[in-house]
Order: sequence, then C-alpha cells, then structure tokens
Amino acid sequence: MLTRAHLRRVTHPGDAQAEDRYLPSRALAEFVRCRDVTCRFPGCDCPATDADLDHTVPYPVGPTHASNLRALCRFHHLIKTFWGGPDGWRDRQLPDGTVIWTSPTGHTYVTYPGSRDLFPQLCRPTATLWHGEPPTPERCEGRDAMMPRRRHTRAQNRARHIAAQRRLNEQHGAQPHGPPPF
Repeated sequence: MLTRAHLRRVTHPGDAQAEDRYLPSRALAEFVRCRDVTCRFPGCDCPATDADLDHTVPYPVGPTHASNLRALCRFHHLIKTFWGGPDGWRDRQLPDGTVIWTSPTGHTYVTYPGSRDLFPQLCRPTATLWHGEPPTPERCEGRDAMMPRRRHTRAQNRARHIAAQRRLNEQHGAQPHGPPPF
C-alpha cells in the first residue's frame, strides 16, 4: 500500500512561446506526456512515459511547442516517420491535442488526449501556431528515408553466440585439471 506520495504541479504551457530547439524542455515534455497519457496512434495503449515525443510537423519547420508535440510509442513513431507522406499515414494536430490521422487507405481516425475526461484543464487549447494548412517540410533530394536495418539477423547473432560458447567450452575441457579441491 502506498504510504506517501510526492505531489508536483504540472504547469500548462498555455500561450507560451515555442522553444527554439529540437528537444522539448523538461516542463514541456512532462506536460505533453501528462496530457496524452498513452501513445496517440489509433488503438495503441502504450504509456506516454515509455513513448517518444514526436513533432507533428517535423522540426525545424514545425516548432517545439505543445500544439506540435504528441507521444508516440517507438513502433508508431517509426511508422509515422518512414511510412508517412501522401501515400502513407498522414496526421494533423489541433491546439487542444486532438490528432486526426488518415490511413494509407483514406480512412480517418481521431484520437483525443487521454487526460480529456479526468483532467480537462490539460486539454484546453494551446497557441495556434499557423492558420490554414500547416507547412509541409521539403524532402531532401537524393536522400530517401529508410527503415534502420540490422547488420545481422537475430538468428545469425544467436548462432554466432552459441558457436563462441561451444569453442570456449571445448578449450576449457581440453585443459588438464588437477585433483578436486576437497
């Protein structure tokens, strides 16, 4: 049973200026995670404390601000990063934290901040960063984003590890041993 707790006030960024850096400050990161509660991808319930904070409009085109940040688990962050764009997953974030997702098939999903029912004050709109459609970052010519790849598969790594252990065991067994120490 919990015998004591440490309470700390989470401040609402309100109309605070956007931060001039890629990584959010501790206070902003704490606010976004408290507002979102879970990963914001449709149907995911990964806790926001275990998730990445992702810019809806990529930095530096999109600012580091509560209206442009949301929690995404690593799996869905990679999907958004590498399978986003006109033919992939698209998303738009509203100032209250609501995220509107469009799947590659054209279906629309709306996710709301997890704190909406319990702590509605965390979902009050933050500053509107742009009017109309948000800016679209340009893709670098000649550089296509690719999923990270392993140099070796897990099966190859495991087989190499087992072979190394067997070699060590053979070397150990080939050494002469003295009488038992008892």
